[in-house]
Amino acid sequence: MLGLEIRALALALVLPSLGAIAGECAPVPENLEKAIHSYIAKLKAFEDCSARRIQTSDAITVVIYTAEGACADFPARAKPGTCSNNWTRYMMGFVNHRVLPPLEVGGKGGFTDTAIKIAHGIVEVSGLTLGPNDALCCPSVPETKRFDFSQGGFSEIRP
Repeated sequence: MLGLEIRALALALVLPSLGAIAGECAPVPENLEKAIHSYIAKLKAFEDCSARRIQTSDAITVVIYTAEGACADFPARAKPGTCSNNWTRYMMGFVNHRVLPPLEVGGKGGFTDTAIKIAHGIVEVSGLTLGPNDALCCPSVPETKRFDFSQGGFSEIRP
């Protein structure tokens, strides 16, 4: 029983520091920031602001952000951001003063982005994916995903 109390105390000490990280997100247009916060709240997750990746070119801003510990499928009393050790990467955009809805672009056990590039109306997201002998933590196979976008949102361009 003492072990559970110690774990609960450790979690209580860690959570406020996670909230502090959330306040340090790299800035994006205000409407996009509100949309990210709204989606994170809908997932009942926590955003790791240190992992936010932003690219702006001409009239588009693209942001990839991390939702950690989503609790959307857990009981209502579950504290947001504490329901798992999983994380998912989402991409949102701001084009012509309009927010493009979130699209899942990676996460734990899958694609991990390392860079964003916008060229000729295409968003390229470079990163790593899992190889046959990789652990979930450590993808090693280079991959680039390409996305087209319209006022309706992003759509992946498949080879």
